[in-house]
Amino acid sequence: MSSKIAITGAYGSGKTALSLALSHLTGIPRTQGTPMREPIGGEGHSVHNWTDGEVLQLTVNRYAERLLGEQACATGFISDGSVLHEWVYAKLRLVVGSYPGTGQDLRRRYRNEVTRAYEDVADHIGRLAARHAKRTYQHFVHLPIEFGLAEDNRPVNEAFRSLSDELMLPALHESGIPVHTVTGPLAERLEKVVALTGLTPVMDIEEAIRAAHS
Repeated sequence: MSSKIAITGAYGSGKTALSLALSHLTGIPRTQGTPMREPIGGEGHSVHNWTDGEVLQLTVNRYAERLLGEQACATGFISDGSVLHEWVYAKLRLVVGSYPGTGQDLRRRYRNEVTRAYEDVADHIGRLAARHAKRTYQHFVHLPIEFGLAEDNRPVNEAFRSLSDELMLPALHESGIPVHTVTGPLAERLEKVVALTGLTPVMDIEEAIRAAHS
């Protein structure tokens, strides 16, 4: 039976480490989108200086990459992230920027007419992502914010991470797909994922962690 699992969580929550180790542990291939680095035509721009149009361009690009990557793994995959991540990132960047000053509820944030228009576009892309998620994923494994943000995971701040989870979690539950929240060190997370999803290990956990780090 195929297993199609998406590892979700805010920036710096450990998605990459868990997806790598889980792929080794189970023998299920891992898939991901490329990092959101630079938009086409906007090379050299700082991430903080991307225009709204460039944020949306990167969102569509990453969405397409995820679909192609998942379709290439027809018998199952472990996804580092999910198609919903790009929608969450785009919506937050458009409304609050990459360094929101506070964790004020997103619904109460001020939007001018231009921001509302771009946000509407992002939300329509989000509807495509939600439809794909419902048709594709069998489990969401969600990693809550347990650790501080490492320097190499910037350019987002802790308020952005909190808002990401506040936006992501309701979308996951609305999909109707089982959502498993796992916490703790990597070995403990792997044990919990195997127990919650019924995956069959092909090696022991410590061996999988070493393979992921190599």
